[in-house]
Amino acid sequence: MNGLWLAGLVGIGGSIGALIRYGIGRLAVNKRKPGYYGTLFVNLAGSLLIGVFIGLQLELEHGPQYAFAGIGVLGGLTTYSTLNVQKATLYGNGDQKTLAWYLAATYLGGFALTGLGVGLGYYIHT
Repeated sequence: MNGLWLAGLVGIGGSIGALIRYGIGRLAVNKRKPGYYGTLFVNLAGSLLIGVFIGLQLELEHGPQYAFAGIGVLGGLTTYSTLNVQKATLYGNGDQKTLAWYLAATYLGGFALTGLGVGLGYYIHT
């Protein structure tokens, strides 16, 4: 499969992931929850799923599917830029306790869920 075709798969997947992220963010706000709840959810879900894809060895055995789902959908789903804006906003508002909780949940939770996902994917794969 040529590079242009793979780039198209990543782009389509990224668009889908971004739309899902936007929808989850809007859902959180519509439920009168802080916007960072949606961001935390998509980042943790994306961490778990990318771990599963790694454990399944999707990139090695199914490159185009990984390009679409792993790089595209999950890349569009998760968000580092929104996370940083929300961290800066919490800091600027003087909400240090929430900021600390958000950082711990995002980074420690993301690391743990990626590891769990790798284990699950590996278990399924073997």
